Amino acid sequence: MTKPAVIFHIGIDDVDSPAGGCTTHLALLMLKELLNHGITLVDYPNLVRLNPGVPWKTRGNGAVALRLATTMELDEIYKIVGSVFEKYVEEYENPKHQPCLLIVKGDITHKIALLARRALYDIIPPDLALKALEGTPHILKCFNKGRGVVGALGAVGNTMTSEDYTFELIAYRKIENLSKDRCVDKESVKVMNQVYGNETILNYDPVEDRVLITPRGPDPVLLGIRGETPSTLIKAYKMLKLCEEPDFAAIFRTNQHTDPHIRVAETICEAHPYMCLRLRGTVSTKPFRTVGGHVFFKVCNDRCCIDVGVYEPTKWFRDIAELLIPGDVVEVQGCVRPPSATHGLTLNLEKLHIISLKPMIVYENPLCPVCGKRLTSAGKGKGFKCRNCGFKSKDIARKTRILERGLSEGWYQPPYSAFKHVMKPLERVGREKRVFHYTFIETVFVA
Repeated sequence: MTKPAVIFHIGIDDVDSPAGGCTTHLALLMLKELLNHGITLVDYPNLVRLNPGVPWKTRGNGAVALRLATTMELDEIYKIVGSVFEKYVEEYENPKHQPCLLIVKGDITHKIALLARRALYDIIPPDLALKALEGTPHILKCFNKGRGVVGALGAVGNTMTSEDYTFELIAYRKIENLSKDRCVDKESVKVMNQVYGNETILNYDPVEDRVLITPRGPDPVLLGIRGETPSTLIKAYKMLKLCEEPDFAAIFRTNQHTDPHIRVAETICEAHPYMCLRLRGTVSTKPFRTVGGHVFFKVCNDRCCIDVGVYEPTKWFRDIAELLIPGDVVEVQGCVRPPSATHGLTLNLEKLHIISLKPMIVYENPLCPVCGKRLTSAGKGKGFKCRNCGFKSKDIARKTRILERGLSEGWYQPPYSAFKHVMKPLERVGREKRVFHYTFIETVFVA
């Protein structure tokens, strides 16, 4: 009797370092080894972006999960991927990083899924992640203090089978090119964006004239194209002109650009450092710009207030924030940083939803009915007088005028160049996917 295949989930996190390396790159090296042992991949490799507000992240705070069906056992799978993991970690060893490899057998339990979901927007202690794994067949291998268990569990537990998701095609560099500048033709990116811009996400920022698909760090990624379907990404990739030959390319399914990190809070009182939230409240202070070019204002509700920071890299997004006045009702979305010497608890603004604008009313003295000049007060209770022709009257009242605000109700977002990996562009609203079923995935690596 043939032994039935079982689904296994392999999660890794905290592998990359400022000196190089990449969690997605390691995951694909592991996958190549697994494919040599006859496993069946039931999902694209999952790139799961976790809470972008945590203070110890490297770059985009991304963890990766591989999901496969096999008749092998836990120790057999670990024997295959463990050596690849340990060799990679040793190559990019960094004392500040605490990489972990997690292999889970069978269905994802409710407590793992619950904690993994929380890891998208909050701080999770490693001890809590270890507790969630109790009673579940698994193997865990960590280095240093093992904080990476939170990300590994976050990748494994966020299956994205009933949440929104997108895809990313990532091409990697050959070892001999890692010390050189990346070489992707800018004009070909612009042409690709013109053709597939509606089905891909943030390839090029026309305002800043900046290519967004190429990273700037020492990692082995040459480029990454994000979009709604694998087929579109492959066609878009083939339009690019590359002046260096990639080592290989592969497709990931991911929570990027879906706002997975945002939790809608009922009150500002729920906010605490490193949490990512959407908060509704009333603007209570006039926005002001600091010497560094950052804009700050305060939002309050339910007797609690929070500072909101709009930072210099967001460019003209700051100009929109500066047009707010006390009394405007807004939703502010972003991650919270701790208080500092100059500011209290501060939400770093990612998106702004103006719900209602307070009318900006000015009061003006009336014009003289005789000569047309502006009247002045004749004294308390004495009405108005004209300094030009001497006209006086107690029967004329001040006039009110509503000023144009230069704003309208609705959503506002920063320039594309200021977007984090997780932030959902307003253009994606209405394109959300809600269901994914595990199935045999034939094509992950792209020729």
